[in-house]
Amino acid sequence: MKKKIAIIIIIIAIIVIAVLAMIIVKNNNKTIQINIEDLASKILQSGAFEDELIKVDSEMILKDYNFTADEVEEFVSYQGSGATSEEIVILKVKDKSNLNSIKDKINARIEERKEAFQSYLPKEVGKIDNNILRVEGNYVIFCVSNDSSKVNQIINDYVK
Repeated sequence: MKKKIAIIIIIIAIIVIAVLAMIIVKNNNKTIQINIEDLASKILQSGAFEDELIKVDSEMILKDYNFTADEVEEFVSYQGSGATSEEIVILKVKDKSNLNSIKDKINARIEERKEAFQSYLPKEVGKIDNNILRVEGNYVIFCVSNDSSKVNQIINDYVK
């Protein structure tokens, strides 16, 4: 009798372990899909900005960040008036191998913006230092705002 109970417990443990392993593998292989316009809209409406951000055309994004059409599949960007450093860039890379290049180009832009604002609006440098630069699957999300924790929460809610 004790032998049967032990066997049943072992079988149940094996099943539980197998189910947990399948859940972990499924979550690790999950493909993230982001509607970049929708996410940008949610971030814009969050109240995390002091400036009114306006949508920037694709040519300007490519120029400002030195992105190439070979690297980026789709993107959206909003920038402030120039009186603040606030901006949003959300993009989908064509290939994950481009992620490091894209992040390097965004980091170069961050350094340029810090230098530019340091001389005439030094308080904006703090916002730039508190930027959000996240990779979610094939997407890169970059944001400079008044409230990075609020923006981070919106992103977390969106990608979960």
